[in-house]
Amino acid sequence: MSPKPIDNKNHDVPGRFLSVRLYVIISSRLCRKPVLETLRDVISGGVDAVQLREKDMSDDEFHSLAVECKKITARSNTLFIVNDRAVIAREVDADGLHVGQSDMPVSVARNVIGCNKILGVSTHNIRQALAAQQEGADYIGVGPLFPTATKAYEPPVGLAYLKQVQRDITIPFVAIGGITLENLNETLSAGGSRVAVCSAIISGSNVMQITKLFRARLDVLSLA
Repeated sequence: MSPKPIDNKNHDVPGRFLSVRLYVIISSRLCRKPVLETLRDVISGGVDAVQLREKDMSDDEFHSLAVECKKITARSNTLFIVNDRAVIAREVDADGLHVGQSDMPVSVARNVIGCNKILGVSTHNIRQALAAQQEGADYIGVGPLFPTATKAYEPPVGLAYLKQVQRDITIPFVAIGGITLENLNETLSAGGSRVAVCSAIISGSNVMQITKLFRARLDVLSLA
């Protein structure tokens, strides 16, 4: 399938990430509802950016799902990020790509998606954060801050790393990993003005309402 032509004349896609505060990661394994219904709910709740993360799904199935996600997010001007699958991110004209430390290098990912798309990188220590910044990432994920079932194999890095990133990193960063309404204030106090949330929102019984609660807390911060 040929990729759609990219028209960036009127839209600074990487620049739009600067206004992101609430970033939700969606995975069918953790959703209580179907993915597309969950996506509509988080958008209605006020999310700024959504990442589609499906580690076990075939490329064909993921591509089809990503196409539908892109249609929905485009209508609401919500940023749509694809996890790991750079070629599919390019093919569906996603707003960006997120890669982990064990995925492709930043330079390779950038060559696939181009310079006018958002590129995020997961980091777990300041060395990785500085490297991602130097290599041209548009933002970094900082975590996991707390224990999380999403990535149980990764030990929590704690809030000290978040404070270090706030001090030493100049590109946008997103606090991630086990963030809930209960520990959100703690995360915000440590410098996490952007948060990525997964299970605490998409596994809940009322996805839209939980998203609104996160949104309200973050809006209070932005007005402070």
